[in-house]
Amino acid sequence: ADSVLFLLLILNEKHKQNENKAKIDRIFSLLHSLDTDINNYEVEEDEFGGLRDEIVKVIVEKKIITDEAIKNEEVLKEYTEDIAHQLKTPLTGILLMTDLMEEDRENKKEYIDRIRKSTNRLYQLVDILLKLAVLDSGTVKMKKEIVNVKDLLSEVSAEMKILFMDEKYNIPVSGEDFKLLCDRKWTYEAIYNIVKNGLEASKDKGIKIKLKETNIYKSIIVEDFSNGMSDEILEKAYKRFYKEKKDSKGYGIGLPMAKTVLEKQNGELLYLRGKTSNSFELRFYS
Repeated sequence: ADSVLFLLLILNEKHKQNENKAKIDRIFSLLHSLDTDINNYEVEEDEFGGLRDEIVKVIVEKKIITDEAIKNEEVLKEYTEDIAHQLKTPLTGILLMTDLMEEDRENKKEYIDRIRKSTNRLYQLVDILLKLAVLDSGTVKMKKEIVNVKDLLSEVSAEMKILFMDEKYNIPVSGEDFKLLCDRKWTYEAIYNIVKNGLEASKDKGIKIKLKETNIYKSIIVEDFSNGMSDEILEKAYKRFYKEKKDSKGYGIGLPMAKTVLEKQNGELLYLRGKTSNSFELRFYS
């Protein structure tokens, strides 16, 4: 009887060892896994449960980091191609005008004017790309300055008169003035880009600006009289370098920049498409 009991104990111990070995093998397999199906992962309540859970956590974190890295690489590639295309156009124009200037001395002044315009376009592009780089870096801290909204709008309006010298744009502002607690420089950039986009879209109809203040938020509403954007086009427009019209003079950067600036200041950029007009609302929460 003692011999039989001893044999059973040995067999039981052997069975436990085999079970533990199988569990350890599964843990090693799990450890080397790159794409564990976490949704179907079953928790086992045994002596290895805690270790197994920690491994799963590490795998999930690793997968998130890997997916994010792949996504960032794709975005970087897309941005690089877009930036290269944006830079190539004015540079090609400058090189062409330089060659023509050597061949056609009589029209030298016209070629110099065109070179100046292309150079200015390059300067504007580099400037806005540097601003985007600062926003994307995550290091920029939005200041909290007390700003009179109508003063800020007056500055933007004055800049528009310089930018659209050929057109007689009038930008009426309605609503009571209020103070904003915001970063003056970046908020100016956001307003500037929304107003500029509105004027370009509205053409000879111009735009209107309305100020609105509630107990919860303060808004600058820029109303234009263009055909507006569908939800599908709007979603694309929020992506950098997107241009609905390929021959547009813009870079497709202003709208996404304005959206980023608002969001970094606990605000949001809203769009309303109406029958006769459309509005972008720069909303700042109190």
